[in-house]
Amino acid sequence: MHSFSIEQLLQTVPIAKFKQFKDNNVYTMLEKFNLCGSIKVKPVYWMLKKAMEREVLLKGQKILEASSGNTAIALSYMGNIFGFPVVLIVPAETGSCKKKLMRSYGAELIEVDGITDDCIDLRNDMVERHPNKYFVPDQFNNEDNMDAHYHLTAPYIAEKIGKIDFFVAGLGTTGTILGTGKYLKEHYPDVKIIGINPLDRVEGIKNYNCVRNIGKFYEKYNYIIDEIINVRFDEDVPKGINDYLSEGYFTGISSGAILSGTKKYLSGKSGLSGVIVSPDGGDYYFSEIFPLLEPTMIKGCE
Repeated sequence: MHSFSIEQLLQTVPIAKFKQFKDNNVYTMLEKFNLCGSIKVKPVYWMLKKAMEREVLLKGQKILEASSGNTAIALSYMGNIFGFPVVLIVPAETGSCKKKLMRSYGAELIEVDGITDDCIDLRNDMVERHPNKYFVPDQFNNEDNMDAHYHLTAPYIAEKIGKIDFFVAGLGTTGTILGTGKYLKEHYPDVKIIGINPLDRVEGIKNYNCVRNIGKFYEKYNYIIDEIINVRFDEDVPKGINDYLSEGYFTGISSGAILSGTKKYLSGKSGLSGVIVSPDGGDYYFSEIFPLLEPTMIKGCE
């Protein structure tokens, strides 16, 4: 019987080819089928693994992080797996189903009236007052976030797809785009790395024109990104979500934004092959996504 390591399990997600692109070959990594339902389980696993190897995460400490969703869920899950209590600081408006899931994995939640940046400020204050009590993965500044995708996401693309012309991901913490991009450029020097930047509310990826907490590794490695495509919620997210739905996939808000941004990038281009990331599914955002869905795109509703 063949046995899989946890790292093989984290790598192994479906890669689907879009039917709607006629002039280019475009594949999507459906990370909703990963453990915990999102791509964030990869960097969370890698950050905790490396912290234990370096003995900066020690028995008796609590894992503390500020997150609005997928990272928090993955931390709750992986903290439980590795045997560490987890304290999460989340915006109060975070969806109730997400918060229930975090608590079901054993996490303690501190809710803040504000955005993720405000949660980060509280996290930093708690660590300053009790420096030895907590281990903070610090996903925006921890290069292990980026390295997770260098070791897990990118090699899987190279194995399954081979040489590609472009790779597209949302910015977010920039771990996915920079770690994957670094590996791909080492193996395919001509590949173009494309970032999707929301000019307004797109949960999961951040507007780098105004975000307060920009990570250190983004400042160090942003030269890897060849082009940034701007998107807006009302103009781009519903189209992207329904385009995914037309292919039979119910994806999240950031996935819709990334797909629409990819179409902007490919406008007027032909003969290219590339991979885009679908970071999660639409289950956690159902109340927000449902009004955006086109019934004709849902299989069985025609």
